[in-house]
This record gives sequence, C-alpha cells and structure tokens, in this order.
Amino acid sequence: MATRLLRRAITRVPASVPAARVILNRVHSSEAKAQLVEPSSKSTSYIKTFQIYRWNPDSPQKPELQNYDVDLKECGPMVLDALIKIKNEVDPTLTFRRDKIES
Repeated sequence: MATRLLRRAITRVPASVPAARVILNRVHSSEAKAQLVEPSSKSTSYIKTFQIYRWNPDSPQKPELQNYDVDLKECGPMVLDALIKIKNEVDPTLTFRRDKIES
C-alpha cells in the first residue's frame, strides 16, 4: 500500500525532469527486489541456552547450573519472557521472584 502511494506521488512528477526519472527507476527496482526476497527468518530458529543456578532446599547437594534451550523466536524479547517460557513449557519446578523484575 505504501508503495502504491509512493508510486502515485512520483508518477505525477513530470518525467522530463532528470531527477524524477532516477527516483522513478529506483522505486520500481526496489519494489521488484522486495517481491523476490523470501522471508527466510520465519523458518529459522534462534536457540539460546540459558544457564540457571538451581538449588533444592530439601536435598543436601550443592547448587548447580542447569541448562535450558529456548527458541527466542517463540518468546518475548526480555529474559523474563524466556524464564516464563521455561517454567510453562520445559520445567514446571522452576520458581523465581518476579515482583521486582516487572517494575
């Protein structure tokens, strides 16, 4: 839609002006390139490994790091979003305080 509006605005400029010809050519060539480009970023995933320091008060073992792989394309941009995704989909035993994080 924006391309159509731009095309209408540019085609109203007289083509006898050399700068108008250059702009008109650029608009048409960039539109053709935009139509040829396939959205490859939607099919790819961006996996990030989160290392969370876990401790169980019921067991006498030392705290240890536990790895969780999260696809960042499927969650929000904040670390809190990744933690919520881990808790909801991967490990429901994960607990964290979020009252200070949200403010």
